[in-house]
Amino acid sequence: MSDRDWLETLRATLAARERTTLERSMRAAVLVPIVDDGGSLRLILTRRTEELPTHRGQVAFPGGHAHADDRDVVGTALREAEEEIGLSSDRVEVFGLLDDLLTRDGAVAVTPIVGRVTDLPPLRPAPEEVARVFTIPIADLAVPARWSMEIMAGSGPIAHRAFHHDGEILWGLSARIVTHLLTLAPA
Repeated sequence: MSDRDWLETLRATLAARERTTLERSMRAAVLVPIVDDGGSLRLILTRRTEELPTHRGQVAFPGGHAHADDRDVVGTALREAEEEIGLSSDRVEVFGLLDDLLTRDGAVAVTPIVGRVTDLPPLRPAPEEVARVFTIPIADLAVPARWSMEIMAGSGPIAHRAFHHDGEILWGLSARIVTHLLTLAPA
């Protein structure tokens, strides 16, 4: 399937499906940015700094907790992406929302917002939150043999699906988001 066909399949699937929503008093949203700039399709991810109070050093999509003045979860994800990596909302074409997922402790419902970026500007990571910004080709993520099951520390040892790329390990909630994305539109 061509990249164009994959993107159209993803857009149509997101528009046509009924997604799972979860109610929690604490809400967050992340942007799942797909770079479509003429090269291979790839996802933008970050590695969080070691100084953050939660999820230190983990690979994550740009995002965070909803603020009272966010218009909705899409607004939360776009605001956070601009704050964390300097990706302006006018550069993102929102395709739709994935199913809500819970954080490991079940306290926060996280809504992944899928968006396409056709003209990727130089990104400016916020040094207090983001240690590194990088991309992973979607074609690589779609290869089952590239994934493994590993015991990861987090708030206690637990087995997670993991994907190693360029010295980083994608696991936990972010890996669950990628898995869900690829289930909706197999690459």
